[in-house]
Amino acid sequence: MKRLLNRLFFFLLGLAGLLSLIASIAAAQVTNPALMKEGFLQFSQTAHLQVPASRYGEYAQAITRYLDGKTDAIQVPDPQEDQALIPAFSEKENAHMRDVRRIVSALQWTRWIGGGGVILILLLLYLLRRGRRDQLLRCATRGFAAASIAMLIAALALALWGAANFRGLFWTFHQVVFTNDLWLLDPQTDLLMALMPLPFFTWYAGEIAKGLLPIAGVMALVIIAYFKTKDQPS
Repeated sequence: MKRLLNRLFFFLLGLAGLLSLIASIAAAQVTNPALMKEGFLQFSQTAHLQVPASRYGEYAQAITRYLDGKTDAIQVPDPQEDQALIPAFSEKENAHMRDVRRIVSALQWTRWIGGGGVILILLLLYLLRRGRRDQLLRCATRGFAAASIAMLIAALALALWGAANFRGLFWTFHQVVFTNDLWLLDPQTDLLMALMPLPFFTWYAGEIAKGLLPIAGVMALVIIAYFKTKDQPS
């Protein structure tokens, strides 16, 4: 029982550490104005709402700064008056963006609390287990390897689902994450949806996945390290 709890502890520790890395990459990608503008230029259709492509940089900057907590409202320069700012979206769209901002804030807090907590715990264990540091290293490697395997399997399942039916994955994600239907917008009348149609999210998910490739490499290395050391006594 004690060994099982020990393995579960290090598995959860590994899970927390890897999730903090993933949250860090995801938060950085979502708040990247250059990346968002690139997506707007490829997929947005806003001419019918009197927003030309030449203004996409302004909207990307306003959205990402808001999501990053640097501003309290999403505002863009007024094309009719120099140095004046106007709301970028309607109240319904802003209400949805407040929900999105809370998710981004959660990712950012996960980055610091999860990652910092894992480092602190491992450091304390290292200092306390002076005569059993080799055992600690093997237990930590096993736990992180198990967490890596679990997360890679989950990532593969999501990737296959997204490749087969991204619309279904997108719908399910919103049903799970959001407690309201404010995200159900009309691209004909709602600028936010015209800026971010479904192909935009498909592309953005791919860009986030590319950013996560180094994390997948770290997971693979941890798994290899585990199999190299698993036959040693713990």
